[in-house]
Amino acid sequence: MTHGMFKAMGKVISLESLKNQKAAQRGFREWRRLFKSPAILDEHTRWSDLPDELILFLAEDDEEGRAIINDLVMGSLDLGKGFEFESLPPEKLLPLLDVYFFLIDHIRFECMRRLGWIQEVPSADQSIITMIRKFDHAVYPSLSGFPKLTPKHPGFPEYCRLTDIDQRVFIRKAIPEAVKQFKEKVKSEANSFN
Repeated sequence: MTHGMFKAMGKVISLESLKNQKAAQRGFREWRRLFKSPAILDEHTRWSDLPDELILFLAEDDEEGRAIINDLVMGSLDLGKGFEFESLPPEKLLPLLDVYFFLIDHIRFECMRRLGWIQEVPSADQSIITMIRKFDHAVYPSLSGFPKLTPKHPGFPEYCRLTDIDQRVFIRKAIPEAVKQFKEKVKSEANSFN
C-alpha cells in the first residue's frame, strides 16, 4: 500500500477521498434535510450539478441562504454547525469569511454561466467540498482565472474595450442584474411546467 491509501473490502481508497466523503456527509447534512433536490449531494457535487432553484436560492444571498452556506462550510471543515459561524472568535471567523465569499462568487458566476453571460466558471471542475477543503487564502483575492464575458451579454462591446482589471469590475457590477435575470428565467421555466 502506498502512503495515503488503504484497502477496504477489496477496494483501494485514498485517505483524501475518505476525508472528502466525511466532509460531504457533514457539510451537506442540513442541505439534504431542507432541499428535496434530485441532485446528488456528495463529495463529487459541483455547482453546475445543482438545480436552478437551489443556485438561485443561494445566489440571492439573504439570511437563509447565508445560513445554509455557513452550515456547509462549518460542517465540511468539521467546525460545528452553521449557527455558530458568526460567534467564532475573529482569528477563526476571518479565514472562513474568505471561504464564504469565494463560494458566493462561484454561485453567482454559475448564475451568469447559465444565462450564457460568461464562459466557463473558474474552478468549475472542482467539487464544492474540494473548493472548501482546499481553499487557498493566498490565491483568493486575485481569483486567478476570472471568468470572461460572452457576446451574449448586452454590455459585451463596452467590456471588450476595458483593461483586465476593469473587466473584472464590470463582471462584478453585472452580478445583481444576473441574479435578477436568473430569477426571472427560473420563474418562467417553473410557470411553463404548470
